[in-house]
Amino acid sequence: MPIDIDTCIAFVERELSPKRFKHSLGVMQIMGELATVYALDKTTAILCGILHDVAKEFSLDRQLELAEKNNLLLSMEYDDYPLFLHGPIGACYIAKELGITDPMTLDAISRHSYFDNGVTVSPTLCWCLRFADILEPSRDWQDIKMQLRPLVYSRNVKEAAYQMMEWLIPFHESMSLPVHPNMHRVFHELSILIDEKTLDGIGSIPV
Repeated sequence: MPIDIDTCIAFVERELSPKRFKHSLGVMQIMGELATVYALDKTTAILCGILHDVAKEFSLDRQLELAEKNNLLLSMEYDDYPLFLHGPIGACYIAKELGITDPMTLDAISRHSYFDNGVTVSPTLCWCLRFADILEPSRDWQDIKMQLRPLVYSRNVKEAAYQMMEWLIPFHESMSLPVHPNMHRVFHELSILIDEKTLDGIGSIPV
């Protein structure tokens, strides 16, 4: 049964504060644009955008409870930190509450917060969601947005991903936020690819 976008928007609005809901609408907007740029299914892209932060404001206790109920393995440092855990918890939550079963949608939402390092269903969709999370209109990060936007919209995913991670890790550190090991891993792998000038296809980019 097709997922109704308006139903999802109303669902997310009930779960989030007005500020976070506005952010999610902005991410949905950018994902709609990137669907055209990257030949993604538009419904899948905008669903990822509106739903990606549905668990962002859940308490840590609630996130950990849902992790246990869904047999979510917390095996890496900071896996149990809400900043990273909200991605996979959100995927579990929308699967149960909205009946969403599409692996691409659930995987992209789960991975946008840098949780997990297994095989990715769609690296392109995953990176588009991470880019949209930064580029959406309400974000007041003009310098990085000016760097990223032309790279992202010209499909230069490798360089865009590298530039984003080069900014994101120091940003976390400057805000006294933890840096997930997967963030360091992705940045290290991208650095090697940039230095060696080797990469064939968007699907080869580390996630």
